[in-house]
Amino acid sequence: MLSTHIIVIVAALIFSVYRGLKRWFVQKSPLQLDNIPLRLARVLKYGVLQRKVIYKKYEGLMHILIYAGFTILMIGVFIRAVEVDFGVEVIRDYHLYRNVMNLCSISVIVGSVLAVIRRSLFRSKNLPLTKLDVVIPINLSLIVITALFRDSLNALTGSASWVIGEGSLVYPLALEIYRRGWFAAVLLHRLMWLIHVLIATFTVALIPYTKLYHMIAGGIINTFFSRLYHPSAFRHIPDIDEIVERGGTPGASNLLELTWKQRMDCDACIECARCADSCPAAESGKPLSPMDLVLTLRAAMDRGRYGDKFVPEIFEPDIIWSCVTCGACVHQCPVLVHHVEIILDMRRYLHGSGENVPSELMQVSYNIMRYGNPLAYSPVDREKFVSELVDEVGVKIADPNDEYDFIYWMGCNASYDPNARPIAKALLKVLIKAGYKVAVLPEESCCGEPARRIGDELLFKELAKSNGEMLSKYRFKSLIVNCPHCYNVFKHEYPLYGVRVNVIHHSTILDKLIRERRINVRRVRLDKVTYHDPCYLGRWNGIYREPREVIRNLLNGRFIELRRSRQNSFCCGAGGGHLFFELKRGERIGRLRMREIAEFKVNAVIVACPFCKIMLKSEAPSEIQVLDLAELVEKGIT
Repeated sequence: MLSTHIIVIVAALIFSVYRGLKRWFVQKSPLQLDNIPLRLARVLKYGVLQRKVIYKKYEGLMHILIYAGFTILMIGVFIRAVEVDFGVEVIRDYHLYRNVMNLCSISVIVGSVLAVIRRSLFRSKNLPLTKLDVVIPINLSLIVITALFRDSLNALTGSASWVIGEGSLVYPLALEIYRRGWFAAVLLHRLMWLIHVLIATFTVALIPYTKLYHMIAGGIINTFFSRLYHPSAFRHIPDIDEIVERGGTPGASNLLELTWKQRMDCDACIECARCADSCPAAESGKPLSPMDLVLTLRAAMDRGRYGDKFVPEIFEPDIIWSCVTCGACVHQCPVLVHHVEIILDMRRYLHGSGENVPSELMQVSYNIMRYGNPLAYSPVDREKFVSELVDEVGVKIADPNDEYDFIYWMGCNASYDPNARPIAKALLKVLIKAGYKVAVLPEESCCGEPARRIGDELLFKELAKSNGEMLSKYRFKSLIVNCPHCYNVFKHEYPLYGVRVNVIHHSTILDKLIRERRINVRRVRLDKVTYHDPCYLGRWNGIYREPREVIRNLLNGRFIELRRSRQNSFCCGAGGGHLFFELKRGERIGRLRMREIAEFKVNAVIVACPFCKIMLKSEAPSEIQVLDLAELVEKGIT
């Protein structure tokens, strides 16, 4: 009977996989089967060892207790099936077996109780609560409890003396029942067996249709086929020229035009709400919730709406344009769903078709094509500023016949925006003071990051190609940038289109200059200072130490970490094209961030991104300075 029960479970799991494959491969898509050892290592890291699940302590403990306990119990059940049904001795030390099974039973019960408590009493505002959220953990506990009673009574009635027996957690209660009568014990044993089988079979049958499906889609398959390249090297479209030539539109207009992996991501979601809880768009009252986005797509698959247009049939346009591409959702997701890529694919179609796109964002593409920058400044303005830098700072204008330590890629903000231009001046002063041979480009254009974030992939590809050709004319060791958005583009996105350059963010070189004493600095008096981690420098690229080291080496005052810092930093609200347009729904994201900063009573906030400086400065009260890292170093240089 036990082996029959296992066969039913295996059949249900096979059906779960079949159902998934049918949904995911509704449209023919290539499998990613490269680098199998690395993929298996990721399954071990994220699927087996639950690296991202345990990131949050309460939820991690809850899940590990259930996951680890139940996994080992299932192994124990399999061993029992082999020994009882096939007469093969597997375990020699049944005392150890009983102790392990008892410990794992406690683990599952405690984890299930914690799960019910969290869903019922300590939910975040974004965490859904359905009947199944309570039924499933209760079922898991009942499966374990009925198994314990079954095995204890089984041992007492003489059917199988080795099965847990006297070591069982419920053995004293089972013994009391047995003492009241052998027949009652046998009857209760059979009843417990029946209840156990029914609950277990019912729970397994729920797998394809509930969040339990993440065990199939999220735990193993999704992890194995997850992207191996950097998460901020957003998926490119290698055949975009051919698509446009055929009269097609790049991106995804419906479920069929997503990749099979993106469709699987929707099934992998476990509805934990970590993404929604960390999303600045959701917190500021915008209509986007990353979890709801994925679950809505899953529901559309359930209903067979593969051909329905995302916008406006499934989503209102503002949902797609609310995203600031900060990556908080991607970082938080324990099953490696890449929400941002799904949104970017939707934006690509909308931009390419010209439908449901804010006019300000269409203007961004036009400005880049006409002026070489998204801000619509004349290139003459940059030429004048470069001449000013040559006269005041002594920087060189790049010459193909010369060689340089660094070429400084100023970026659009530092080239044109009055709030960001001081960053360029300060950085160049420091680099030249350190003895480096630095040049700025005479013909610098936009790197294309704003175009790509709003969905204009074709323009981005053209800019990557033209900028790559332009940079190839010059001889230099490294490209210095002060903008994390430019940094991410050069480091991770240009290589997708064949353009490679050694790029360094200014926080890294400033830290190196101070650490190696290439420049002499004195302490800068600021009473209370904090640092705001830019999304594209920190969360997307993992640069946290260097900016803090620079501040600590220069600060004569108290440094305070924000409540949400490092990988949990809260966005300034400028990413994803939002520096150039405002979605007039809810509160400004930058205002929320500055309100949080002001709670710490600081008199200065240091940033390492011109986007962040512009957004935070516009919301800062008069008593709080907003300074770039380079400006801080300039203040302390002697």
